[in-house]
Amino acid sequence: MPSYSRRDALKTIPALAAGLAGCRSLTGRDDSLPMPTAWTADVRTPTRAVRPPSGPLLVGTESQFRDDPMVSALDPATGEERWAVTGGKGRRSPLGFDDRHAYLFSRAERATAVDYEAGERAWSTELTGVDRADPGVVQYPPAVAGDTVVVPISGVEHDVVDRLLGLSREEGDRRFRADLPASLAGAPAPVPPGDGSQAGVVAPVLDGTLRRFATDGSESWRVDVGPSPSSVTVAGDTVFVGSATEELLALDAATGEVRWRAPLQNTVFSRPLVADGRVYVGGADYFLYAFDAASGTRLWRDELAAPVTRGPTRVDDRLVTVVGSDILVRGHSGTVPFDPTALYVHATDGTLVDEQLFERTPDGGRVNWAVAAGGGVYVGQEWQLARLAPGVLDAE
Repeated sequence: MPSYSRRDALKTIPALAAGLAGCRSLTGRDDSLPMPTAWTADVRTPTRAVRPPSGPLLVGTESQFRDDPMVSALDPATGEERWAVTGGKGRRSPLGFDDRHAYLFSRAERATAVDYEAGERAWSTELTGVDRADPGVVQYPPAVAGDTVVVPISGVEHDVVDRLLGLSREEGDRRFRADLPASLAGAPAPVPPGDGSQAGVVAPVLDGTLRRFATDGSESWRVDVGPSPSSVTVAGDTVFVGSATEELLALDAATGEVRWRAPLQNTVFSRPLVADGRVYVGGADYFLYAFDAASGTRLWRDELAAPVTRGPTRVDDRLVTVVGSDILVRGHSGTVPFDPTALYVHATDGTLVDEQLFERTPDGGRVNWAVAAGGGVYVGQEWQLARLAPGVLDAE
């Protein structure tokens, strides 16, 4: 396991502002976020914000209440709401999107597409066997693969048939159903067509396999990668996934052949990030890593305060990562709290730019995620969405 240096200090020293260069805490301040914000907006349990290239900032909500919008469009400069689309009662999934629609599904047993230019529902398709499932059934967003939206219906308590459901992007008509032998271990990722193969998705399954499915529901390949693979990233012709075997793996997207394995020191909770020939990943070993995407050679790593639970996400030459907070882990673990919760900003060469420790619960509740979308960085809390001020990424 990693040594107890900065991590141990962050756990044991309550007033950290004077102790760590570049780290500002809430000591002596009110319960707002400990970094400058451009704006905040009242959103109940927001799902990860997304920003299509030609659209507004889109945010969903995990709320099960009918009056809370399924999808809201916000002005990215001010946080003001442009429109909102509501739906039936029931917890909702995070958003998937393409060049026209945002997609989600809910325990109200509906999969829905929202036209984000018009601000109205485009179609809604009935689902079955979802309303009585555990809340984890809507943990992952739909994935857009070619002309198909793939809805990942999978719980954590064996109370729903684990499956991928393929729907038409245009009309929501059902195209395929692919049953899974176990719960999804992470979010599936879309795969573009190539080498004569159809577009499809790669799904990580709790039985330790990665499985590629085409948009007709057929299984293209299956590879045993060990227990509890993470959410998947596909970049070009390569699939990247973390595993509880304490490795980061790169696989050929067309065949499933393992190209390389890179050692870690614990499991991975979040989706790897691939950019400019590098793959960035963090896990339960308290480290953020960068590897060469072609060879798997480790380029750098930096020790953090807690397990990486969200990110990293990237804006220009900055990486933004959240550690700590709560995370729903598939299998028998359930929701696991990690402490402390902190936000990190790194340069892509591994230089630490800023650390922000959440010593108390800020206004808006605990921090659940941070994401880069359309050049901005957004932080989701229990009752609030915030856009960070640009200076946060430039602090030294």
